Amino acid sequence: MDCEQVRELLDAFALGASDAEEAAAVESHVADCVRCWASLNEAQRTAAAIALSTTLERAPSSLRERVLAETAGRRQPVAGGQSSLLRRLLPTAAALAGAAAAAALAFAFVLQAQVNDLSSDKDALEEQVQRAEERLDEQRQAVAILAAEDMQNVSLETTEAADPTIDATAVLHWSEEAQTAVLICDGLPELDEGDVYKVWLVTDEENYELADFRAWRDGSYQTSMSMKSVAQPPVGIGISIEEESDGAEPSAMILWADLNR
Repeated sequence: MDCEQVRELLDAFALGASDAEEAAAVESHVADCVRCWASLNEAQRTAAAIALSTTLERAPSSLRERVLAETAGRRQPVAGGQSSLLRRLLPTAAALAGAAAAAALAFAFVLQAQVNDLSSDKDALEEQVQRAEERLDEQRQAVAILAAEDMQNVSLETTEAADPTIDATAVLHWSEEAQTAVLICDGLPELDEGDVYKVWLVTDEENYELADFRAWRDGSYQTSMSMKSVAQPPVGIGISIEEESDGAEPSAMILWADLNR
């Protein structure tokens, strides 16, 4: 799916109105497309702003009584002198009025349920806005690194320590002058509970933990990392699977790149 097709789906995706196939296509595309990712962030922020700016009110309790009273009024017997035709039509008219009132009441209940759902979703929307802003900030950093004159690309490859069934890839984009890097991963397997992926920058003297993360639902991930704390020239970069509480020493790397090539 190309950028034009994806952008036609972004508004529906941001509102949660996409079907499963469309949602998967959007998520897969924006994971590798900076421009569409930025457009999605904007669509999500707009959708959240609309929801958060709406005043949520419960339907008045008198609504049901008013509707039923209106229905009852329409069913009152008519004064004498009406034609037999009119008398025959009255039951039908009353039935139609009652059906209309019942439909209006049902519609009001549906609207109230939707209002209640929006109210309970407010906290979730606020959290989504915060996450979107964090990802947007990462995208800005990624764009700055990709535009750097000294930007270098390094591909990480699976190691012998990795599960042979893993078909993961990772690319490191880094600027030595800015001392910042962006890591883009794909095909990462789902982790056990309590485990995380950790990114290590290795020197001759020390291992530096640059980031820890859990992959997105489709096995991809993107993160920006500062390398300013690294005191010695790096010799390699790797990704390992660790328990979240583990210390500063990596176990076997599942993805690795030699930076001395």
